[in-house]
Amino acid sequence: MKIIIQNEIDLDGEMEMVEEIRDVEVVEKGGFLYLTYQNEEKERVVLKISEREATMTRFSKPKSIMQFGNKETTVTQIATPVGIQILHVVTDHYEKRENQITVGYALQIPQTGQDLARYHLKIKWGSF
Repeated sequence: MKIIIQNEIDLDGEMEMVEEIRDVEVVEKGGFLYLTYQNEEKERVVLKISEREATMTRFSKPKSIMQFGNKETTVTQIATPVGIQILHVVTDHYEKRENQITVGYALQIPQTGQDLARYHLKIKWGSF
């Protein structure tokens, strides 16, 4: 089975499109769908998906967790070249349909509320 991740990133008006296609393991358990794959950096990534929300856990050093729920704001820690940054994940839109989720979100600086970047993420899985 494959996973296709398309992420359109708006960095202060400069658009970038990132696409990844990876092998994925899909397990359904307790009303959640778990998608596990290895990213470009050979880190294990687990997506926990439900009708209302998704959690993306990257097993990097340190581990990073991002949560997406429609019209919700959560907090994440991301390793950057200048150290660990604590950011808000502001989700404007979350939708799950069959074997696909779409998420519109921004990463914001908590102290100022300023967007670092805005994202439109589409994740599909199945036999392609």
